[in-house]
Amino acid sequence: MDEVDERRLAAILVADVVGYSRLMGGDEAGTLRRLRGLRRELLDPRIEAARGRVVKSTGDGLIAEFPSPVRAVSCAVAIQRAMLTREAGMSDDHAFRLRIGINVGDVVAEPDGDLYGDGVNVAARLEPLAEPGGICISHTVHDQVRDKLGYPFEDRGKQALKNIARPVGVFALPAKAILALPVDDGETEPAVRARLAARRVSGRPALAGGLLILTALGGLGLWSWATPRETGQIPPADLADGRVGADWMPATEIRQKLLDTGYTSVTELKPDDGLWDGKGIKNGMEVRFHVDPRTGAILSERADD
Repeated sequence: MDEVDERRLAAILVADVVGYSRLMGGDEAGTLRRLRGLRRELLDPRIEAARGRVVKSTGDGLIAEFPSPVRAVSCAVAIQRAMLTREAGMSDDHAFRLRIGINVGDVVAEPDGDLYGDGVNVAARLEPLAEPGGICISHTVHDQVRDKLGYPFEDRGKQALKNIARPVGVFALPAKAILALPVDDGETEPAVRARLAARRVSGRPALAGGLLILTALGGLGLWSWATPRETGQIPPADLADGRVGADWMPATEIRQKLLDTGYTSVTELKPDDGLWDGKGIKNGMEVRFHVDPRTGAILSERADD
């Protein structure tokens, strides 16, 4: 029997780091480290607190789903306000700035959790229209939130978006307007703090002595490019400095995700500075990659010289 696609109405948030390629070109390792910290300390907790979920990571951004436009917009404002203050001391050349686009519409849900459809496509087209540090929403989202949130969105009129059949009404909230909003430490902030505290507790090694370390490591797979194998041990030093945590996906699952995304083989896979780092063959070329250890998302790829 053919599977029936699951359809539902959802609020979709698309976020992207402005100038990501330039930042990576200037300091690849540092940019990846900061991006990982941004996801762990700010983006993921805020999304979870708003009852959202990260659908996928796009390397320099993410797509998230929310049960309502109000939650999506409130989360976006909280993220952008936190970003503007978090990066305030950095130069424009080095600071992270996000653009965010939000739409509500019909989506098709895949068994693996991925989403497709105009609900996602419109949000993705709105994101580049936002200014750095700002937010753009569709008119359908604005209709749902204007009497509930009171944010001073600017009407940008109907705009033709690439590969979208009809013009879409666009409303923008600039960075200056977000920074001028009163801070609301109501319901969202305690939830974020509670999740951050839980993450810190769960991330602490609860192991003492070599025997317990080896026992815990038995369930983790490590791929050596010289001799690929399904399971293995990660050096205890990697646990000691916090680079490998209990919430990491095992190497066997990371390898399978890579194979599912077009790699014909994975020749090297090892923990490195808080990421899965490795090499593989993709489209006939040897490629070096960095993978988010908690989601399996590919953060960067480049031809290995």
